[in-house]
Amino acid sequence: MDYNPSKIKASYKKFYQIRKMICRSFSEKFYYDMQFELIAQALQNGDTQPAVVVSRKPLIISAYSDEFDAVVFLHFPDELADVYGLSENTRLAVSDIYLGGGGKTADDIKPGERSTGNFYDFIPVVQLFFGKDDEKIKKNADIFGDALWERVGEKTKEYAALGKERNGFFYCFKNK
Repeated sequence: MDYNPSKIKASYKKFYQIRKMICRSFSEKFYYDMQFELIAQALQNGDTQPAVVVSRKPLIISAYSDEFDAVVFLHFPDELADVYGLSENTRLAVSDIYLGGGGKTADDIKPGERSTGNFYDFIPVVQLFFGKDDEKIKKNADIFGDALWERVGEKTKEYAALGKERNGFFYCFKNK
């Protein structure tokens, strides 16, 4: 698969904004603050992939991975749709981090026929929500051709039928 390094700088201001929306306790805030460096690394070195807004309320984003030929649904605070002017079918870009080294594919991923089988999970980070330079980030969604956007649409419809979703940005930090 083609690797498209994101090369996006992380914005603590944006990170803090979301953290403030969803974290209630001091210990939760402290715990998530410790994860900022991982998000920064994902934005800098992650694989840029397409994503699309499925709905505004609740705010659900379908994030694609060409390594899995699959999408996962990410749920975020509804307020972000207003903050970023998102509507249904808005095209976005995510920075995917892949987890490999053996293991069973994550339960919430339904690999497609084009899956490489090299990894067992992926963590998508929505560039617009956590990165600096919104203009550059918005252009990242334009690097994908119509055929790939059609594929994302097909995979999104398939995934919607499964009734699954991840807990957005903090998915990778939750105790399972």
